[in-house]
Amino acid sequence: MQHPAWYTKPVAVLLSLIGVQRFILGSTGHDGRRAADELVTYLKDGYSTLIVPDGPHGPARTLKKGVLHIALQSGVPIVPLHISATKALRSSSWDRKMQPLPFSTIHVTVGSPIVVTTSTFEESFEELTHALG
Repeated sequence: MQHPAWYTKPVAVLLSLIGVQRFILGSTGHDGRRAADELVTYLKDGYSTLIVPDGPHGPARTLKKGVLHIALQSGVPIVPLHISATKALRSSSWDRKMQPLPFSTIHVTVGSPIVVTTSTFEESFEELTHALG
């Protein structure tokens, strides 16, 4: 899912150039429920996705439960990722968006999958919060 605002369009263009096949536009307050339902359908069909789980307005590093609801409804586990770069520009926005600079090294840490069920929902919330730092 991607925020539908105009300033996110360059991201969609760049991702399409590297082979991303589908974009689902929506976020909290911007057709988010419809977008989440569409995403669940794609996940059930075998697609994968990437979600930044602190929402479009933050606060930064505070998990929103939408990602857990999507995992619960689709039956697809959440795999936490942490991405950093040795050299990057950071925006002054609330989330400090990172733009890696050329020739920097990008580090990706892959966490253990988190399976969300109705009985483990709150436990999964805590586990994912801890995994994302």
